[in-house]
Amino acid sequence: MNDFSGHLFATVVIWLVLSRQASAQETAQVSFIFQEEQSAGTFVGNVALASKLTDKVTQDVFSKLDFTISTNNYFTISPRNGSITSKTEIDRESECPDKEVCILSADITVYQDNAGQINLYMFIKVNVTIEDINDNAPRFASNMISLDTPEGNVIGDVLYIQPANDPDYGKNSVAQYSFQDPSNTFELIPKDSSGLPFLSLVMKKVLDRETRDFYQVTVIATDGGFPRRTGSVVINITVTDINDNAPEFVQSSYNESVLESIKPNVPIMKVSATDKDIGKNADITYQFSSRVSDKVRNTFYIDQKTGEIFAKTAIDYETDKQFQITVEAVDNGATQLTARTSVTLNVVDVNDNAPEINVNMPATGTDILESVPVGTFISYISVNDKDSGENGVVVCDMNDDHFSLDKLDFTRYKVTLAQPLDYEVKHSYTVTIICRDGGQPTMSSSAVFVVNVVDVNDNRPIFTEATYFGNVMENQRVAVPILSVTAHDFDSGEYGRVTYTIEDAYSRVFSMDPNSGQLLLIDQLDREKTPRFEFYVIARDNGPGRLSSSAIIIIVVNDEDDNPPTFLSPIYFGYVLENQPAGTVVGNATAVDIDTPENSLMSYSFLPFGDDYQSFSINPSNGIIRTKEVFDREVKFQYQMVIRVTDTRKPEFSSTCNFTVIILDDNDHSPVIQMSSEENTTFVIQYNSSVGTIITTILATDGDDPNSQNSQIQYYIELGDPDHLFNLNSFTGTLTLERIIRAQDIKSYHLVIKAQDNGDPPRVDTRQIIISINGTFPPTAEAGLTTNILIVVILVGVTVVLGVAIGVAICLVRKIDRERRRNLEAQKNTEDKMYQVKEQDVYKNIGVDGEIEDSNSNNLSKRNNKKEVSFSIEEETDSHNTSTGSSHPLTSFKGGTDRSQMHSTNRPANSSNKLVTNGGMNIPVSQGCHSNQEKQINLKRTPQDEEIRLMELLKRNGEDALSESSGNSDPSDSGRGGSEDDSSHRGSGLDPARAKLLAPGNYKNHAVVARQGDL
Repeated sequence: MNDFSGHLFATVVIWLVLSRQASAQETAQVSFIFQEEQSAGTFVGNVALASKLTDKVTQDVFSKLDFTISTNNYFTISPRNGSITSKTEIDRESECPDKEVCILSADITVYQDNAGQINLYMFIKVNVTIEDINDNAPRFASNMISLDTPEGNVIGDVLYIQPANDPDYGKNSVAQYSFQDPSNTFELIPKDSSGLPFLSLVMKKVLDRETRDFYQVTVIATDGGFPRRTGSVVINITVTDINDNAPEFVQSSYNESVLESIKPNVPIMKVSATDKDIGKNADITYQFSSRVSDKVRNTFYIDQKTGEIFAKTAIDYETDKQFQITVEAVDNGATQLTARTSVTLNVVDVNDNAPEINVNMPATGTDILESVPVGTFISYISVNDKDSGENGVVVCDMNDDHFSLDKLDFTRYKVTLAQPLDYEVKHSYTVTIICRDGGQPTMSSSAVFVVNVVDVNDNRPIFTEATYFGNVMENQRVAVPILSVTAHDFDSGEYGRVTYTIEDAYSRVFSMDPNSGQLLLIDQLDREKTPRFEFYVIARDNGPGRLSSSAIIIIVVNDEDDNPPTFLSPIYFGYVLENQPAGTVVGNATAVDIDTPENSLMSYSFLPFGDDYQSFSINPSNGIIRTKEVFDREVKFQYQMVIRVTDTRKPEFSSTCNFTVIILDDNDHSPVIQMSSEENTTFVIQYNSSVGTIITTILATDGDDPNSQNSQIQYYIELGDPDHLFNLNSFTGTLTLERIIRAQDIKSYHLVIKAQDNGDPPRVDTRQIIISINGTFPPTAEAGLTTNILIVVILVGVTVVLGVAIGVAICLVRKIDRERRRNLEAQKNTEDKMYQVKEQDVYKNIGVDGEIEDSNSNNLSKRNNKKEVSFSIEEETDSHNTSTGSSHPLTSFKGGTDRSQMHSTNRPANSSNKLVTNGGMNIPVSQGCHSNQEKQINLKRTPQDEEIRLMELLKRNGEDALSESSGNSDPSDSGRGGSEDDSSHRGSGLDPARAKLLAPGNYKNHAVVARQGDL
């Protein structure tokens, strides 16, 4: 009892220390049992499993734990899984000599690796009880002992011997002694009542030395291990006279357990006592001590002979958990000797009580708003079980996932909300709490309470449709129901009562019953103005906050045939080309009916006004107009009709429009050249006819529309003019002489004239005309030949004389010209057309035969930088076209001269310098100030009297013979001839070009005035 109390006290102290440490960090204590003498590396135990750490953490967390053990000589630990193994072979007898319990302790520290950061996780106290093995046999101090006892001693006299020694402990130490006494005279008592470490050899009977004086007994010590080990000693006893013994219980005290459920008269336990005497002195009777309470006597009884203890009545653990009984063993000797023992009966609890549950609701009761958050407290639960141990350990649970049962301690729980409540889904919940104890069999009990869900306005009205469709006829009477809408609100009472409204913008046309949701028409509709209505209907509940939702209402206005067809325009025009076959589309008159297609079917027709409509047909369905005949624009080019369109369902609905058809011209007529006979196709002109002389005018007619391109005619010389002697104006048809007639040109020309219109494709007409050139020269030409030669000779002589005079005059003139040019700048706009040519260019372009030649180009190029001479060529009126024929007024050629008189339309204009033509002489000239381009100027022949006039001017030696101003007051027109350089270069002789130039007949109708330009 003393050793047990000491261990219990040490355990309590350790537990208190560990409890205080646990307040700062989680601790655990585990125990293992390990046999001694096992080899190093033997598994001792796993602290992770023993401390139930693996049940508390996940596999992921466990994988991050690290186990370490305090420094010791006995054990090592695996850092990963917490398994403890031995370091060396442990000898319990060496490590714990003379100790009943051998405990080797170690401290385990558990660390957690949290992302590289090592944190202390928990402490584990490990106590390893070294279990003894039977590796030592009991040994006595000597193998043989000799004792002497006097005779005549009373029974019970004791002989003491040294007990055996066994280094092992517990059951492996000396467990029992056996005694070998063939004479059964002695009894071995392992311990003396005085507590001295001696074996007692008690005399069981009176020794009679006379009968027997020597006894030999053997004492055998046996340990409790497996296999059992023994040691013995032989005792030689010499008897001297001892003869008295009292009963002795086998156990000094008994401690037994009894189930509270044991039935009456069933043996509970048995006590046993022995007496070393023999006969009646050894006959033992068992009884309860007189000190035993009445409760024990009323509950138990003992068999006097066998020592068995029985229950009289039922035992209740909850009332009495333990009974203390003193049992006496009395022998039957003359003088009774008694032995006593203490029996402790521990009542073992049987699970015969179910847990008791008490539900405590808050003051608000079990009515819970559906809007309360998860975790809201619902009720308090307390539970009690009268059983003990596992039978009294109660675990509670509930049957509804909407609630959570949270454990506060071993006997108290609280119920909280685990999931949101929804009144519309469920109005109330019946919650059952079930508690079970840990007994076998398990006993349970339950408690039920009801949680009522209180509705809140948390649901909006929901329409049965997202969009409602309705139809109504236009022009419909008012107060007509169109459709009904429905919305549901899952809340209760006023929270779920729905009121309907529509948008204010549509309240003038429609009305919504706020309670029924019926939509009424309150105003007439016109589909053509508004064919469709789309608006929102709003449903609101009547709870706090007036929750609402909306849906779309679409009202389609059905059409009524209430609109006539109408033309888009009062007047339409159609066009068709003449000569097109019947059935050709002219156009269409488009009408529209704003009613729907089924109500807008129309029919087109002609109204019988006039006769024009009879030439056409109209498609009654689409109004397309086609021809019924072939048209000739030259007969009639315009047709007028009236078209009517009618609603096929309501003929009284109709409209009209005017339709005008324009016949477009087709190029169906060719030009016709108006020449009636061969006399009109032959023409004769004189050899000396001037350039531009009109030979005839070609006239052609075309039957096509005069305002169209089809009747626009142009004229061309198709064939017969290879030398380009003639010019035909393409627009007027005037045929003129293109150039001066040469000797080789005297012949008849068969010209093919073409008249072509501008149609596509164009049409043409051709005629052949004959032009005969009369080759007879004028009579003065032959007579004046000698005169012309003489003139040339005179000019050569005069040129030499005038050279010096002209040089002086030029210097003077230049000075005078500079002064006058400043004052007469404005008058130059009215001067005659001036043409600038270089003097050497004149000679360069004049050949012996009157053609342009380049034989003197090298000589003339040297004179390019010399003085320039300007010629003003003024045309006189043709003597054939004047009334007097002798007057020669000069006419200047201006830049605006009629081009038709200068160019042939069937030949391209030459963009290079043009030639001033006079008979056989071509003079290159440049156009005056009005244009930078050069034009070809056609000069006419000069009359014979002009030759005489020129000769008279040349005879005036030293005078300004060439400055004939013809009334021109410009003082800059000095009329002086070439410079001295020019005269000296040409020499005194008359070259062939000059002779040709001054030949009679070359200057007849023109006066050539040479104006000196700037040097």
